[in-house]
Amino acid sequence: MFPTRFITLFLLFGILSCCFYSFGQSGRWKVEEFTPTIVKVTYLPEKYMSGENVSDAVILPPIKVTTIPYTVEGKNITVGAKNKVKVSYIETTDNHKGLSVTLGQSDKVYGGGSRALPLNRRGYAFMLDNNPWYGYSNGADNLNFSVPFFTSSAGYGLFFDNPSKGKVDIGKSNPEQMTVTFSSGEINVFIIFGANDKDILKQYHGLTGKQGLPPRWAMGNFMSRFGYSSEQQVNEIASKMQSEKIPFDAVIFDLFWFGDSIKGTMGNLQWVNKNKWPNPGLMISNFKKQKIKTILITEPFVLQKSLNYNASVPYHATDSLGKAFVLTDFYFGKGGLIDIFRKDARQWFWEKHDAQNKIGVDAWWGDLGEPEKHPKGMYHNLTDLGHKRLFRADEVHNIYGHYWTKMLYENYTIKYPDTRLFSLNRSGFAGSQRYNIIPWSGDVSRNWSGLQAQLPVMLGMSMSGIPYIHSDAGGFAGGDGEHELYVRWLQFSAFTPIFRPHGTALFDLDPAAYSFPSEPALMPSPYKELAKEVVLLRYQMLPYNYTLAYQQTTEGRPLVAPLYYHFPDDAGATKIEDQFMWGENVLMAPVLQRGATERSVYLPKGNWYKMNYGRNADDSKYAGNIKERVTLNNILAYIKAGSFIPVIDKTGKTSEDYTTDSLTVHYYYSAEKSTYVLFDDDGKSKNSLKNKMFELITFAAEPGVDQLNIQISSNQGNYSGKPSRRVIKMKLHGAPKYTQTVVRGSSGQNEMNIVGNNECLIVFDGKLMNIVFR
Repeated sequence: MFPTRFITLFLLFGILSCCFYSFGQSGRWKVEEFTPTIVKVTYLPEKYMSGENVSDAVILPPIKVTTIPYTVEGKNITVGAKNKVKVSYIETTDNHKGLSVTLGQSDKVYGGGSRALPLNRRGYAFMLDNNPWYGYSNGADNLNFSVPFFTSSAGYGLFFDNPSKGKVDIGKSNPEQMTVTFSSGEINVFIIFGANDKDILKQYHGLTGKQGLPPRWAMGNFMSRFGYSSEQQVNEIASKMQSEKIPFDAVIFDLFWFGDSIKGTMGNLQWVNKNKWPNPGLMISNFKKQKIKTILITEPFVLQKSLNYNASVPYHATDSLGKAFVLTDFYFGKGGLIDIFRKDARQWFWEKHDAQNKIGVDAWWGDLGEPEKHPKGMYHNLTDLGHKRLFRADEVHNIYGHYWTKMLYENYTIKYPDTRLFSLNRSGFAGSQRYNIIPWSGDVSRNWSGLQAQLPVMLGMSMSGIPYIHSDAGGFAGGDGEHELYVRWLQFSAFTPIFRPHGTALFDLDPAAYSFPSEPALMPSPYKELAKEVVLLRYQMLPYNYTLAYQQTTEGRPLVAPLYYHFPDDAGATKIEDQFMWGENVLMAPVLQRGATERSVYLPKGNWYKMNYGRNADDSKYAGNIKERVTLNNILAYIKAGSFIPVIDKTGKTSEDYTTDSLTVHYYYSAEKSTYVLFDDDGKSKNSLKNKMFELITFAAEPGVDQLNIQISSNQGNYSGKPSRRVIKMKLHGAPKYTQTVVRGSSGQNEMNIVGNNECLIVFDGKLMNIVFR
């Protein structure tokens, strides 16, 4: 151990530059600063032979000078000025190595990825192990997508940049300690100091990246099930959806596109049955003529009975001697796993994807990407990533799905540079968001507990920096054909990042599996009409929803968030786990119980209004704790006072019919000033933001004595398909009863009487306009 005087010299030097601290034979600390509020602390144990960092999660480089103070005492380091975080190096009896963070008595800890646990995860222990959990429900603690990023109510975030399998104990074993240990890899933690969760999450996105804009069609409705087994079946169901005037943007094909059975066909990666799929290219072309996208499933496993097995063997993960590893107990059949970390393996896999792109496939669904079967004796070659030795499966397990999504993203960037990638994948790691991953919450049970589980899973993932998390709407596994559950799940999902009804509907293909259709058009009345109403609402809200995507891409804002994120000073909001915010303006209180006739709702500080488009208007103000009577057609969504909510009046058959040339903008009155910015572009060009091919329309409200002034302005941006003018119906909710408006715009001043109940109709040409209600 160094004498105290040497420690003091090291500390003085450490304020000026990044530095190591040595402590006899035990190890040394390394401190690196990335911003004035983000510092990385790494412990380097002596004689530790597997301390490589194989993650690419962090995109910021370290800066040369550290200004965040820290002190070191043996295996302990304390970082920060006013807000101090104490970190200690630990080793466990099962040979895991990691770090322990001292918790304050009242600290709450959030995050950690996909878990159906309470949002405050203090008092819980769980694995960092991307894990397929078929038929899970509420309480499932370890699901498909682990993210070792956490936020503390004490004003800091913790990101452990290590993708090997690990364990987290947040005050369960020791109430005063949070321990995070790993089976291998670099022992590090990024400490992010911030004013609140909103600040910390924004900084985390600066560290690991934000999600690019999705194609606008991704925010519509999908036709999807497990699974369509023939072209005839797909066309019949699509025709039924269209005849019922239920819009949808894409058809998702599960594993029967490459085989006739669930087992034994994985790895074919081509349309095998010419009777059931006589001309896939023509089928896809016909869908395109109807503005419908085609999405195919793939898996990283290639089975021995598949067409590609022999050709793929050179690209498989291996055993410790370098021989292709054969999975002998995989549910789908014997075979191998693509070694996604090898450049040549990625290229081989990409070419199989691209062969389908060439016949018109629009997007991809990557399944089993944990990977679902990843035994200890399997090894991966990371030479192309700069590492010389073979890596055990557990050392890279949590980053496998991440590299799969990255493979698609990088190849699309090269070959289809202006296409926005849509890549469904249920597994990934920190940073996967910047490769446009669209994760779903796994094979959830089709019951009420499964629905209830979606709130902590979705909100936990969103607060872990993965913004487009969503569920198989309606539930996936099992069930008993409960139509009430189906409708309630769709109502919930309409206010989530992706709206994708999907479930097991195998029927004769597997009589042992319970089958229930996922398409709204196949529901009996009155459930079909209720489901259709939800889908139409989803399309009506596209202007608002698509703007949320813009806010994520440009500012790192989550699309969906727990109440504590938006109302950090509201003590009541921190206790609410069965409600959430959809953007900053809409509070959703989903009905989560069978046969519910009433529901308690907590509304944070301020006034709120009910969202009830298409129903009898209720412009009453609500606040605090309320009880709502509910029927099956109730969607309990509330709008914060001062909000502008833009909706479209014409939904069309798909989102390609979307246009903002006719809008209704709902303004919910507040005595305070408020502003809202609406985003619009062509909905498809990857580089629309970079090339400034978009428009921002700003609505600003300024209430006054006996009048209300609303100003509308534009950044004058241009893009393909931009309306030359917009007809906007401005509808006020909860405002005083005005009788007249004065409109001042580019064509001068016009006076008009109020139309109906505090409504007026204007034509906006992009130039500054003021509307005065009086």
